Amino acid sequence: MINFNGKLVSSTEKEEFVQNRGLQYGDAIFETIKYTGGKIIFWEDHYFRLMSSMRILRFEIPMNFTMEYLENEILALLQQSNSQLNQAFRVKILVWRKSGGKYTPATNDVEFCISYETLDDSFYTLNESCLLYTSDAADE
Repeated sequence: MINFNGKLVSSTEKEEFVQNRGLQYGDAIFETIKYTGGKIIFWEDHYFRLMSSMRILRFEIPMNFTMEYLENEILALLQQSNSQLNQAFRVKILVWRKSGGKYTPATNDVEFCISYETLDDSFYTLNESCLLYTSDAADE
């Protein structure tokens, strides 16, 4: 048994969730991407940062984890959702090491999840009520 959100449930019911190394040990990475105008914005930069992060954590990068493969997976998800592809989306790629082991992982193989949410605005907007810090303010 485990306590999951204040309810006692069978540990086998939530076993995959509870054993996730991303949750147990922070053994995961993510990349948040903007899709707008029918394009994944700065896709190459996002892809190379994702691959670099996976190498730093010594994840076993699957052979099919190419830029084209992940781009196609993102587009397939957006198309499957019956969304208008001319909308703007926030896409998130999560990658974590497969379950097993304690502090030291039993494997370097990975699992991944791609999720998205629709954005109200396709433009980048800045916080209009931001505070500006200047060196003059530090002297007071």
